[in-house]
Amino acid sequence: MNSVFSISTALYVAFLAWVLQGLKAILAREAKKPEPVSNQAISIIVAARNEEHNLPSLLDSLSKLNYHSDMYEIIIVNDHSEDNTAKLLDSYKGCPNLRIIHFYEETPPLTGKKAALNQGILAATNDILAFTDADCLLPQNWLIEINHSMDAETDYLLAYSIMKRQPDGSTFRSRNFERSVYYALAAAGLHYHRPITSSACNMVYRKSLFEKSGGWEGIGHLRSGDDDLLLMKMMPQIRKAAYNPSPDMQVVSIDGTDAKQHHQTNIRRASKLRYYPLWLKLMSIGVFSYFCLFYYALIKSLTGKGGLGLAAILLTKTAAEFSLVFYHLKKINHAELSWLYPVQIFLFPAQFIFYALRGSLGKYRWK
Repeated sequence: MNSVFSISTALYVAFLAWVLQGLKAILAREAKKPEPVSNQAISIIVAARNEEHNLPSLLDSLSKLNYHSDMYEIIIVNDHSEDNTAKLLDSYKGCPNLRIIHFYEETPPLTGKKAALNQGILAATNDILAFTDADCLLPQNWLIEINHSMDAETDYLLAYSIMKRQPDGSTFRSRNFERSVYYALAAAGLHYHRPITSSACNMVYRKSLFEKSGGWEGIGHLRSGDDDLLLMKMMPQIRKAAYNPSPDMQVVSIDGTDAKQHHQTNIRRASKLRYYPLWLKLMSIGVFSYFCLFYYALIKSLTGKGGLGLAAILLTKTAAEFSLVFYHLKKINHAELSWLYPVQIFLFPAQFIFYALRGSLGKYRWK
């Protein structure tokens, strides 16, 4: 069994090296982009369903954006809300370039959030579409960073989002550590044109790319996947993709304190594996299998049955993981989260295994 774990570790370390190389390459390309000579027109699109408690904070951050007001529009789609979302949006006067769409129709085969987003995309007057969620806060220079990253050849942009419990509260340190790992994977995937994951709360793409790729065709009936599944669908048409690590590009995602909702969100994300391309399924299965072997090797080593050889293999795995994690955290200006690695080395694989199994059942509760 030791030889199996040794070979698996070699493959796992090679995979991490591949991710790190892609991450460094896409960040190096982003750093070389010259300052834009003018402001591009941008459409901000938000789908909001029963968000009366989150919208005031979002609207406040939207009203403070540092960008010429004639060069952007804000489109908020009220998606079948049953609370005071519609009344709140109609009464808000803080953004002169705010457009509200009250969407209460059914537009099959589109369902859920995709149907609402489609209304915003159809209404957008600009080619560059910037997406965030109703439970997010935008940094003042968000549009400036988008304008910088979306040069003439860039069709898709992703950026990090930091998670907090409340708008003025503390950050979810452990969840942000986990999140940073997935963003590192996402950035590397963008470089290699092999999309691994994405995030709907802080992404940008061109309307022309969306239309050229067939929009929601083939995935519009699914409740989730408005970020990663759409990216996978659009990737063959993308000329260049970018990842912007700047703190001025990082939105704050207000995740609340509802543990049950967090649990359901993780299940929903894991349930999409069945729709992924074969290579990504195989990669996910490989990582799942390796993490299972890791716990076997760890237990064997802790009980003194592994010997120095097994300890050396575990150390090699640890060094490769920490190198990737620390590099990315430093680049997104959250190096302080790296101290969580000694804990996450045990917890992250367990969470991955649990939600991989739970997500395979495909049943979850939408908010």
